[in-house]
Amino acid sequence: MLATATAMIAFHVGARATRDAYFLTNFPYTTLPAMVMATSVLGVALAFASTRAFTRWGPERVVPAAFAASAGLLIVEWGVSLVSPRVAAVLVYLHYGCFGALLVSSFYSYLNERFDPRSAKRQLARITAAGTVGGLIGGLAAAQVSNVLPVTAMFPVLATFHVICAAGVLRLNTTLEVVSAPERPREGATSAPPASGVRALLATPYIRELIALVLLVTISEGLIDLVFKGRATDVFGKGPPLLRFFAAFYTGMALLTVIVQATLSRFALEKLGPARAAAVLPTTMAATAAGAIVIPGLTSVVVARGAGSVLSNSLYRGGYEVLFTPVPARDKRAIKSLVDVGASRSGDLLAAGIAQGIVLFSMPLQGTVLLTIATVLSAAGVLVAWRLHGGYVLALARGLVSRAVHLDLSSVTDSTTRNTLLLTLGAHVPARPRTDDEDTAEEDAAGELLRIRDLLSRDPRRALRGLNAGPLTADFVPHAVPLLAWNEVAQPAITALREAGPPAVEPLIERLLNPDTDFAIRRRIPLVLGAIQDRRAADGLLRGLADKRFEVRYRCGRGLAHLLDLDAMLWVSPQDVFAAVLREIESAAGVWESRSLLDRMDDEAWSPVMD
Repeated sequence: MLATATAMIAFHVGARATRDAYFLTNFPYTTLPAMVMATSVLGVALAFASTRAFTRWGPERVVPAAFAASAGLLIVEWGVSLVSPRVAAVLVYLHYGCFGALLVSSFYSYLNERFDPRSAKRQLARITAAGTVGGLIGGLAAAQVSNVLPVTAMFPVLATFHVICAAGVLRLNTTLEVVSAPERPREGATSAPPASGVRALLATPYIRELIALVLLVTISEGLIDLVFKGRATDVFGKGPPLLRFFAAFYTGMALLTVIVQATLSRFALEKLGPARAAAVLPTTMAATAAGAIVIPGLTSVVVARGAGSVLSNSLYRGGYEVLFTPVPARDKRAIKSLVDVGASRSGDLLAAGIAQGIVLFSMPLQGTVLLTIATVLSAAGVLVAWRLHGGYVLALARGLVSRAVHLDLSSVTDSTTRNTLLLTLGAHVPARPRTDDEDTAEEDAAGELLRIRDLLSRDPRRALRGLNAGPLTADFVPHAVPLLAWNEVAQPAITALREAGPPAVEPLIERLLNPDTDFAIRRRIPLVLGAIQDRRAADGLLRGLADKRFEVRYRCGRGLAHLLDLDAMLWVSPQDVFAAVLREIESAAGVWESRSLLDRMDDEAWSPVMD
């Protein structure tokens, strides 16, 4: 395991230096934006393909095969370099861009399934130490090769690193057993992701701000990196000197990252909270990019790029991972993939697109323009990260109270998450100096928690208090919908949900069309939708006419008729209505007679036309 981690990080550092040096030896740095765009598109495709492969065959088969395939590709690229160096340079750039970080992530996913949380924490320190040694080996290998041989001599060295990784994982398969792994679908079975839950989460301000932070940080990093490589090429030229520079830079950054991770990450997370720990990265990038504008040259850009690289893999990464805590476990994998792959690669594409536009228009002082844009975007990232603090507290509090999120207090490493967890449990939070923003965020969270607790209470008086505490916003609607099943409070719940208006439509339609939702809730949802003049409400009621339960279809028909009476502009297709009528006519008369009494009794008290 340790040898595999050592070889893996040795490849990561050595391949990064080799890729940059070899590409910039064969192409001008103005072609980098186009390569970044191509790599981003291929990287997204490969990431999703790897997810499907993991699900189908499991990491124990996919990971060693991927390492072996990477080694084989490097040998092929070495052969191509003897005939066409420019083609080989493109292949190597795409190879590392698509395989580099993905293989590291895949290896850690493999280990996560073979260690319980406590064992994983113990092993992490050993793996990190092995990775540090690997970074030194990869950087020193690149530097030594560049002293006596051409850049292409690194290709077989890098292939050897990944052969060691493939052999190491195969050996681990015989010594480590799977402790926890997601259930894989049976052959021929289909699995549908919780698309509605993911869509709902993506619509929340908190997740949108998290995506915005990733985009702003990624674009800023990409712009600074392009300027860094351009100035390095201007100073060191091509070939071995450029490889030595990149090898020294990436090796130094790997060492500094380990030091910062070991000494500052836990302290920053504890004192600042996850959002503000993440904010350290855009703050530093804004300051160093501005400094590189004021003090032109390679040194200032090296500082900007190095600081961004170190903080991105230490303080920012630590805070960023914690920011996914409020996401329910059933949706976390999908949401995190969308943000990690989708937002990050989109940021790379946007950064490359901006740079490509500047190159195409031959703008003067191109490096200064890119650094200026990076400074502005980083400053915007600071504001977004600062706003995320309050959003994180509120999102986590709601998830804990509604039991969509479960946390073990002993596993919490930062004070913000711990205080929020204690608040939801009604425990006393130890006093400490607090900022106004923290006080405001937790006061808002406390107020929302009290109302959500009332809505979830089994006491009719408390449930009514929650309904009458003010308009039901989109945050409270999901907690009010279950009250429709409770006869004592169903009528006030219908009234409150009607008054919520359009924000209530999507959650109601999702429950209406889900056959696993309580039948009493599904039968009464049309009483709400039938009073909300919204195109989506009409569409949802129309879809409800195909429900398997007669009572639900009956309610949807009455609700749709009432809605069309309220607003004639909400037109529906006559063909769809006739199809629903024909389906009902095909039912036996006995079915109609057996169900009419239930609906008539319920309709006397809950009819939407009683407004």
